[in-house]
Amino acid sequence: MKRITTMALFIAIVNFPPLFSETQDGRDIHYYMMDKKDKHPLPAVPGRTYISSDEKIALVTGNSIKAVADGDCAIYALVDGGQSVFARVTVGWQVQNPVLPYSWDMYIPDSEVHNFGGQLYVYGSLDAGNAFCSPHYMSLTTKDVRRWESRGYSFSSADEGEDKGRILWDSDGHYYNGKYLLYGFYEWNAGTENYTFVLESDDPMGKFHNFRWMTGKQSGKKIDGISAEVFIDDDNQRYVLYAPTAQQVHENYPVIAKLVDDAVIDETTVTNLSPYIKDFYEAPSLRKRGDTYYFVYGENCGTITDSNHTPKRLSYATSKSVFGPYTYRGVIITVEHLEGNSNIQGSIEPLNGQWYVFYHRAPNAQWNRRALCVEKISFDKDGLIIPVEPSSSGIAEGLNTSKPIYFNTSVIRKNGSFSGDVGQYGGATVRNNAEIGFRYVSLTGKEKKISLQGEGLENITGVTVTANGQVIGQGAGGEDIQLENLKKGKAELVFTITSNGEAKLETLRFF
Repeated sequence: MKRITTMALFIAIVNFPPLFSETQDGRDIHYYMMDKKDKHPLPAVPGRTYISSDEKIALVTGNSIKAVADGDCAIYALVDGGQSVFARVTVGWQVQNPVLPYSWDMYIPDSEVHNFGGQLYVYGSLDAGNAFCSPHYMSLTTKDVRRWESRGYSFSSADEGEDKGRILWDSDGHYYNGKYLLYGFYEWNAGTENYTFVLESDDPMGKFHNFRWMTGKQSGKKIDGISAEVFIDDDNQRYVLYAPTAQQVHENYPVIAKLVDDAVIDETTVTNLSPYIKDFYEAPSLRKRGDTYYFVYGENCGTITDSNHTPKRLSYATSKSVFGPYTYRGVIITVEHLEGNSNIQGSIEPLNGQWYVFYHRAPNAQWNRRALCVEKISFDKDGLIIPVEPSSSGIAEGLNTSKPIYFNTSVIRKNGSFSGDVGQYGGATVRNNAEIGFRYVSLTGKEKKISLQGEGLENITGVTVTANGQVIGQGAGGEDIQLENLKKGKAELVFTITSNGEAKLETLRFF
């Protein structure tokens, strides 16, 4: 059967207002991921009522949302005759990497993740505009690493601080003595001082306020450093890790020091950790498992020089003492083999006994659109982290073949380019010979055919599909690909494509 070669999606789509809008800039818009039949409470505010943009997807009853069917819709708040978007709801989004629905247009890099009260909270930057990051911080939360929620900006430099509207880099959240704290810094400027600041909130998601600089107890001076991350030990002693601002990029190094107050460090305890690790670039992060400290950081691909600064490896070292010495243990996960990825940062954190690594990658070759991803990790008998590969399916066994599969989740790429101008949500542009693959897909063994959606599919002269290296189907771009010899189970699915012109692939669908 001939398939339509223009973009076709199989879920309902609503054209959301952009995250940055002249009338509503997104600072207070909530975002909910839900499963069918899920319910989610809405804030009860006197004089406010809510309505859904599509009751076939999500139904509002009083101050509660009930998910009805797969798709996207908006929840509007009505107050005194006025209407504004209160929330964006996505129902039935399958577990995958990146984790957030593409319709949210939300790109959160530099994730530090913490477990507060059995719920995970992600503190990150927000990629937007033609730059790394933006003047806003975002936070996310999840109870199961499947369904995510956000409540808009957790902090904006336009609201508070000493440099209004300046871009914000890396942040980290912390809980201590009844307060939630956010540590951050402004965009790094070579050759200048870059001070770390602290904010606070009664809510782990923010909004954060009460801006103040981090200072030294002995000198009283502001701390010149980037990528501040806070760690609290079993004895409740708190530490801060950061990278003192270097005059040259190859001079970056990580330090750790004791915190004596929320925004004050004991300068006599500042310890350089660089002798224990390899090719440090940025983003020091510390966790503890049992009696072992795990120091995680962004590692450069080779020695850092003015012409080689490519932190694409998330690596770690271990120690039995918080100040070291540490032993370098290698890479947890790397994006160095993925086309179009700019860098990597991340952290590790447990939930309900399972540990995860959180990181970012650029799925559409857009260096300034880095998206949150997550993988399960495990440890060997010696307590070392078993390295993992970037996956399309994230914490799921594999992508669900009953739902659309997006080409920008692919992690196996050869001779293909990836960009945001493919269809509605980005994807793969292929020319000549290309390989594009997904790690992993959960095959039921009952799938009969694959249909590709995109533009220019008539230019594809041949497609060969393999599952774990075995050919399961062949065809041309504009035709359904008939499948045979399928085996049930987890599969690395790879498309080998030949073409005599450009083709843009957005989604595929199993039937």
